[in-house]
Amino acid sequence: MNKRKNALVLALVGLSTSGLTTTLSAGEEPAADLQTFESYLDVGYDQKYRPQFHFTSRKNWLNDPNGMVYYDGEYHLFFQHNPVSIKGGNKSWGHAVSKDMLHWEQLPHAILPYGGGTIYSGTGAVDHNNTLGKQKGEVKTILACFTLAKRPFYQALAYSTDKGRTFELFNEGKAIVPNQGLDHGERDPKLFWHEPTKKWIMALWVKKTLTDHDRRGRKKERYENIPNGPARVRFFTSDNLTDWTMASDFERKWAFECMDFVHLPVDGDPNNKKWLLYDANFDYEIGEFDGKTFTTDKKLGKGDFGRNFYAAQSFNNSPDGRTVIIGWMKKSDFDKVGMPFNQQMSFPTTMELRTTPEGIHLFRWPIKEIESLYTKKHEFKNRPIADLAAALSKIDADLFDASIEFDPKKTGDIEWTLRGLKVMYQADKQEFLYKDTTLAAPAVNGTVKLRVLVDRGSIELFANDGAAVATRFALPDPQNRSISLSGKGNVSLSINELKSSWPQQ
Repeated sequence: MNKRKNALVLALVGLSTSGLTTTLSAGEEPAADLQTFESYLDVGYDQKYRPQFHFTSRKNWLNDPNGMVYYDGEYHLFFQHNPVSIKGGNKSWGHAVSKDMLHWEQLPHAILPYGGGTIYSGTGAVDHNNTLGKQKGEVKTILACFTLAKRPFYQALAYSTDKGRTFELFNEGKAIVPNQGLDHGERDPKLFWHEPTKKWIMALWVKKTLTDHDRRGRKKERYENIPNGPARVRFFTSDNLTDWTMASDFERKWAFECMDFVHLPVDGDPNNKKWLLYDANFDYEIGEFDGKTFTTDKKLGKGDFGRNFYAAQSFNNSPDGRTVIIGWMKKSDFDKVGMPFNQQMSFPTTMELRTTPEGIHLFRWPIKEIESLYTKKHEFKNRPIADLAAALSKIDADLFDASIEFDPKKTGDIEWTLRGLKVMYQADKQEFLYKDTTLAAPAVNGTVKLRVLVDRGSIELFANDGAAVATRFALPDPQNRSISLSGKGNVSLSINELKSSWPQQ
C-alpha cells in the first residue's frame, strides 16, 4: 500500500454510514464506509441528558481515551469510537481538540481500521527530535502508536505532519513491535521519550500464558484474563521508533490493559520525582525507573473508587508541568434514554504525589480551568445547617461545582443531596457514601472536606483535597435542580453554578 492509499484509508474512507452497524471481531474485515463525520455536523449538544462540561462525541459510541497529547496550543483527545453506531464495534480513533480541555471541537475520525484489523488503544507523542524523519518545515510530527487488533495483535505506528489533522500509516501499518506470542493478549502501548537515556520507551500490557492440560493430558496454553492471574508490563527501548528492544518485564497480578506511566514530583518538588504506573482499573504502584527497569516497594494504591472510571490516560507533552488525565466513564448508557451519543469522558483532573502518614500517595483534583465556567457563586461560612434551608432552596441550576467542610465530631452524620443525588457522611466509619460507593475521609486537622461535580450524566466526588476520588454515572431528574442539607452543627459551603462548555445552540 503506497503513501497516498494510506492517507485514503485513514482519512477519506467514505462519507456515508450506509446503514452499517456491524461489530467487528479481531481478524474480521472492517466495514468500508467509516469516515462518517460529515453526518455528525447536524447533531448539536442541547439534548436533555447531554453532559455540559464532560466530553461526549456528537453521536455514536466512544470508550477509552487514546493518543492524548499537547502540541502548539492544542490538547488532542483521541478516543475509541464506532463511527456508525451507538453500540461498540468498528474500533477507530475519534478525534477532538481543545485549547483548555473544556471547550472541545470534534474533528473527522483520525485513524480507521485497515488490513482486516481494528484500531485499539494507544499513545500520542510529539517527535521533537524528528526521530522518525517525517517532519515538514517547522511543524513537529505527532506520533500515534496503537494496537492493530488483527490476530495475532501487534503494535503499529501512524504519524501526522499537519498538527494532527490527518494521519498516515508508517510502513503500511506493519508491526513496529511484533506479537510477543500471546495472540490477542498484548495491547495498548504507552509511548514516551526518556530524556536521561535519550531513548524512546514503550510500556506494553502483556498477559502471561498459563499452561493447562486437556482431557488427554496434553499441554495447552490459555490466554484469557483470569482474575488475580499473572500479567506483565513489558518495557521496550528504541533509538529510532522502528526497531525496539525488550528491556524488562514488570510482573503483577493486578495489571490489566491500558497501562499509563508518568513521572511526578513528590510534594511539588521537581528534584524529587517518582514514577507512577497504573492500569485501566486505576490500580497503581509508585517507584523508580532507570530507562529499562521499574522497581517499587510493591504497595498497591487505588486512583478512583467509583464504578465508572476506566482506562484513563494522561496528556503527553503537557505545557505547564501539570499531569492531567481523563478516563472513560464506562457504562454511561445514554442510549437507554434516547440520546444520539453513548458513553462519556470523565472531567480532566491533575495527578500529584504527596507525602502522607501512610507514605506517598496519589491525589487528584479537577483542573483549574473549570473556574471559567462559573456563573453564580453561593458562599456560606461556618453556618448552622438548620439555618441553610431557606438559602439553599433559592438555588436553581443543573450544573454544580460544590464543596463542603465540617468538623465531624460536632456534626455527626450529614446528608447532602444535589439534584436528588444523595451523598452521606458516616461519622462512625469516617467515610462518604454515595449509593454503593464509599470514600475514606478521616478528619485532617479536625476537618473533613468534600468537593462534588454534578453534570447531566455524572457525579464526581473528591474527598480531602483529592486523597480519595470516586467517579459515577448518574442521570439526575431534569426537573430536579435543588440542593438540600441535613444534620446538626455548623458547616462551610461553596456552591458554584456552571454554564455549558458547548457552543450555544
